[in-house]
Amino acid sequence: MKRTTEDYLKTIYILERKHRGVRGVEIAEELNVSRPTVSVILKRLTEEGYITKNPEHEVFLTDEGREIAENTLRKNEMFKELLTELGVDEKTAAADACEMEHAVSPESFEALKLLMTRQKGGEVL
Repeated sequence: MKRTTEDYLKTIYILERKHRGVRGVEIAEELNVSRPTVSVILKRLTEEGYITKNPEHEVFLTDEGREIAENTLRKNEMFKELLTELGVDEKTAAADACEMEHAVSPESFEALKLLMTRQKGGEVL
């Protein structure tokens, strides 16, 4: 999966949680990219079945798009939490978590999640 796809779907998901129906201009502002760039990517995401648009040009995630977005956000949040618990400052942890969410396999993510769960439960590894 392309990093761009995950980033856009995650951004749409986050914006959708604030209000129903996301506009391209909001995505452009959030990702700090141009509106034409957003249009090109949204066209591709529509063709790939990750989003739909209504006649007012509002963007909505499909079930498949939502699943990818939720998984990407879950990874991001876990990596940010892990890094801050290890003493990394918030800004650096957030930037690194954005990189890590795309690089780690589902298997490694599950293993790290298990490790964090064990540590929170007080279990010695």
